[in-house]
Amino acid sequence: MRKEKGRESQRERWFDRIRAYLDTIIHRKDMGEGAYTEETEDEKGNPYLLKLRSIMELLLPMYQLSYRDFRPLLIDTDTPPESLLDEDPAAIVLEQLSEDLNFLRISTDRPAYFSEYIHKMYEESGLVVQMLPKNQELSEDINVILDLEEKGDCPRDYMREHILYIPVFKRKWNHTGTWQNLDISIPIGYNTVIVKGIS
Repeated sequence: MRKEKGRESQRERWFDRIRAYLDTIIHRKDMGEGAYTEETEDEKGNPYLLKLRSIMELLLPMYQLSYRDFRPLLIDTDTPPESLLDEDPAAIVLEQLSEDLNFLRISTDRPAYFSEYIHKMYEESGLVVQMLPKNQELSEDINVILDLEEKGDCPRDYMREHILYIPVFKRKWNHTGTWQNLDISIPIGYNTVIVKGIS
């Protein structure tokens, strides 16, 4: 009996070591000359931004929502790119989410920036994108808030039972998974949601 427990314990330690080793390999970043370094805590941005569509497609069913029922409010960034060479996070998000979207409201202080996108969406899909100034009271017809602001805290008035609040930059999205899946811990409201299968 003790030998079996000892073997199981030893096996678990080996699996833990292998997982930890694979975890470090998966999350290292190539520096060019064969040297690797792990991402630092201070690294700016959200490394999962380019996978937001996939994340939403996994996340919405957890809240009994289909993509057809997805009614997002996009809160525009408060730190637009400093250079024309840098991509705007709002443009990255909208490019991913636009296909099959039936509703979209954008809260922004720069409505002219979105005019071309709004026209394109109307021409291509008939979607009327609604614009509103920032800090306007929330309406009941939205069910997801994608907050692209970087500064300040997560606003408490966005934390409502029927609204899924996703701070894209205000809180760090943490890798929490094993070597088989990349799991993302997304703080939503007061809870943490694990989205599995994003690699």
